Amino acid sequence: MSSAESEKEKEGGIKTMMDSNRKLEQTWSAIGWGLFLTLVGGLFLAGNQGWLNQGSGWSYFIIGLGAILILGFFVRYFGILTNRWSGVGGLIAGLALVLIGIAFLYGFGNWWPLVLIVIGIGILVKAFWGAGRQTYSH
Repeated sequence: MSSAESEKEKEGGIKTMMDSNRKLEQTWSAIGWGLFLTLVGGLFLAGNQGWLNQGSGWSYFIIGLGAILILGFFVRYFGILTNRWSGVGGLIAGLALVLIGIAFLYGFGNWWPLVLIVIGIGILVKAFWGAGRQTYSH
């Protein structure tokens, strides 16, 4: 195989990967919006039916939004994206939102420091993960 054919094959592979990434992002965007609207609609229905305690709807909304962000991270990580850790910000934000929502449901005064701990651990993991993948030349 000539070098021109090899380059053309690489170029085709990159284009196919970029198309796959774009399709995955478009699909996840549609799924994310669908989940968000389902969450909002479900919470309005539960509130109208009296299934929620007074004022607890916001806590469930925050937890649901965090869960959607966490799901988005896993879709990106286990999908076919070239940079699997590109959604780590969504993971950290999702975990923080879930913990904040749970803290509001079960006593914010006792649980809010967990949010700071999770965010700090997430930042440390990202920093160490990125530093481990870099190569240094002398």
